[in-house]
Amino acid sequence: MTKITSILIYVIGVYLFVILIMFTFQRSLLYLPSKEKLDPFFYSNTGLKKINFKTSDGLILSALFKNPTSINTKTLVVFHGNAGHIGHRVEKFTPFLDEGYGLLLVEYRGYGENPGKPTEDGFYKDGVAALEFLSKQNISKQKTILYGESLGCGLAVKLSTENKYHSTILEAPYTSIADVAARHYWYLPTKWLVLDRFEILGIIRQIKSPLLIIHGKKDNVINIELGKKVFNSAPEPKETLFIDNASHNNLYEFNIFKKILNFISQY
Repeated sequence: MTKITSILIYVIGVYLFVILIMFTFQRSLLYLPSKEKLDPFFYSNTGLKKINFKTSDGLILSALFKNPTSINTKTLVVFHGNAGHIGHRVEKFTPFLDEGYGLLLVEYRGYGENPGKPTEDGFYKDGVAALEFLSKQNISKQKTILYGESLGCGLAVKLSTENKYHSTILEAPYTSIADVAARHYWYLPTKWLVLDRFEILGIIRQIKSPLLIIHGKKDNVINIELGKKVFNSAPEPKETLFIDNASHNNLYEFNIFKKILNFISQY
């Protein structure tokens, strides 16, 4: 065996080992939950209250909820991104509360004080249970807005293909998690390794609600080109807010709130 052959075998071995490690621990890279208890400090003086709902596989999950101020006002159901917990989103969505909107900040299994481990299938069960809770509050689908934030876009789209809601809003969406991973880990065969794919592009044509896509043009986490592909494949009615200087986590710093309200008011 030549020296070059030995080096080549070694390099291939290291590469395969890296693939094995990435495959084994991929959910630790995708899901970054805060296990911090949901202290009332996060939502005091907002009108939000901690509520519980039960998933189809028996988990009791905590979330935050506030009814709309009138029966004619809409309610946002927020499926947040992959990091932190719902307490970290309260300030971001407080302007909707100030306008009288209802708000359900859905907390996933394995996040905050909730039991369970995050998976795509688990998230779907959590989303279905959250919407069942909303239905029990006599809030109809026609008065419900599904809002996906980053990773949560996959869940919002999936649920929006199954029932017609007032509207669906996607903040920094992607075509699939496999495509996002391929951009970040270009040196790995990620498209064949990803377990929780959260496919959007393949199902977005089936969405039943008016759609708004919000994306920052300088987003270095989920490239805006992925958001554009989702938009181009979605059926009408649909609108976009592509923000010139925004990145992944600062979209609300660019005065988009009133534009979102304008979109909602059209339907």
